[in-house]
Amino acid sequence: MKSSSGWSSEASIPEELYQRQILSAAGRDELLTRMRLGKLRIQEQDELTQTIEEESSNSPAAILAFCAEAFAAEFDYRTLDTEAMTVALASASDSTSDIKSSEAKTKYEQAQQRFKGDTAAFQQWYYEQLPARLKIEQAIAAEDSMLQMGWTIYPPLTQPALHHWIHEKRSVLGKTRTRTVQDLYELNLIDATAYKQLQSLLKQDRLPTEVQVCQKAAELALHHAKYAKNKAKQLRWLQRLQQAGLLSDSQHLRLLREYQPYQLKEPFELLAYCEHSQIIDLRHMSRKPQELYPILFAKLSTVLPNFHFTDLKVTVAVKDDHSDLLTQNVTISFWADGRLYENTFFQAYQRKDGTDPTSPLGAEVGEYFHQSINRWLADQNSLLRLYQAHTPDAQSIYGNERLGLIALTNEQRKLWGTKSYFLSSESHDNRFTSVNIEKLIIWYQKLGLLSHLSPTQLAEGRQEALRGEKTDFAQVLSCFPNVIYELDWESANPPYPYDRVTRRFAAISRGAFVPVDVQDGFGATYPEKERVSFGFQLRQQTYRTQLKVQSDWLDSEFFELIKRAMQEQYGNGNFYPCLAGEAYIFLTPQQYTDLQKAQPELFAVTSTDE
Repeated sequence: MKSSSGWSSEASIPEELYQRQILSAAGRDELLTRMRLGKLRIQEQDELTQTIEEESSNSPAAILAFCAEAFAAEFDYRTLDTEAMTVALASASDSTSDIKSSEAKTKYEQAQQRFKGDTAAFQQWYYEQLPARLKIEQAIAAEDSMLQMGWTIYPPLTQPALHHWIHEKRSVLGKTRTRTVQDLYELNLIDATAYKQLQSLLKQDRLPTEVQVCQKAAELALHHAKYAKNKAKQLRWLQRLQQAGLLSDSQHLRLLREYQPYQLKEPFELLAYCEHSQIIDLRHMSRKPQELYPILFAKLSTVLPNFHFTDLKVTVAVKDDHSDLLTQNVTISFWADGRLYENTFFQAYQRKDGTDPTSPLGAEVGEYFHQSINRWLADQNSLLRLYQAHTPDAQSIYGNERLGLIALTNEQRKLWGTKSYFLSSESHDNRFTSVNIEKLIIWYQKLGLLSHLSPTQLAEGRQEALRGEKTDFAQVLSCFPNVIYELDWESANPPYPYDRVTRRFAAISRGAFVPVDVQDGFGATYPEKERVSFGFQLRQQTYRTQLKVQSDWLDSEFFELIKRAMQEQYGNGNFYPCLAGEAYIFLTPQQYTDLQKAQPELFAVTSTDE
């Protein structure tokens, strides 16, 4: 049955999987049909670009992927009691028009009454009513112990397609997973290296069912088949990292020496070889911010050798969210090069009852703890920015066991691709240094955008603008109250949403828009009518319109009415959309001309990426 290379002919594999009692006759026929019609497919994902390549293939990896699909379908086939599911759906519905649902429900209700609370007798009767497919697993001897997987099976909203593609002598719950690995090896669907890896994972209880066995086997088979091509691709990538100054010659050679058979380096692993980077083990670090962040700052000397700070302070504030949770925010401040840097960021949620589980796996690091450091880099006119790097672990897709820190230029950052959750997002725009922000504030004052603010509000706004990291003009303007209004169009919620947003527009108008007698027909609760009235008076002129009720979305006609009123009653200014139409700012024609010329991105239709 096997060729000189040890690989069975394509046509024989479905039959051999059937003879080995992995696939049922239906599964064998389905696999054979797909192979003959070229419908067997395999997917490969590029770790850097996150693009997925799909190709038609009758390779071992594609056959193993089909086996994983078959085991997953068989799980539903053997575990979904469609009649009981119908009863559950009927119980949850007010409709009894479905005759089958009604009859099944009546059948079970009568049985419950007949056994008069005898749970054991009812369960025995229930088992006897089950179709044969739901009794398959009980007849299979347990060759492996079944692991606790914590699954919860919810009845689907529609009847599932129940494919019977797995042999009735093969378990889907993990009873035969060791034999499945052995069979896949003997059929040459996996090589010796993959076989040893799967055996190791079985011993660690990391492959609880036959589905996971086949999924991992397919992954390993594809990896081994494509290894030569992908290894060459990765070596070219390493050369680009070396040319960009991220890998020294010695570290590049060390990397090449340390490759193991069939190994490809994960991007996170490479941080340990890169210049200006460090991987920090968080598993044994304190979860208390006052102890955690001084340690992280001390480790920055290898990442940013020229970053010298003093008077580091870490304070924690807890805010009541009016729920069962408290929000923990952290403020970090330090002095560097004669300037105070300060940043406040979200750290974690805490339960009010103090029942927060203490994770033994690692400390939580705030997503924005490093913003002030990047402000300092911008102040130095540096091309570098500090990035956080993450790798998945048992806790989350971000991971709390290890944290990577690396300093990169914008061009160096591009070499690491677009892998989600790997590197943080940072701006390399050096226009928003501390000195430049102070100049911006002075210019905004001269322009008249801050004329409505008190000296205290100006001082507090300036302080906020110099906190953390600012990456665009809108962030600077938003530090001052009632300058920019970010309107949430999905906020038509009672009470009186149109009155609320109208007053917000009045607040940013610097006294130009002063509506009185605002009439909001939306009311204190959700209206039952399709339209509601809206209006106000402006300089003794009454403006009225009818607005559509469209769930919790505001009708834009309310804003059109405000603009018309301003054009008629106040010709020297109006509200202009900014932030890609997500916010509004009040400007005179001259202010708009000056801002549009100096800061066109403020009014850009779509956001721009630096």
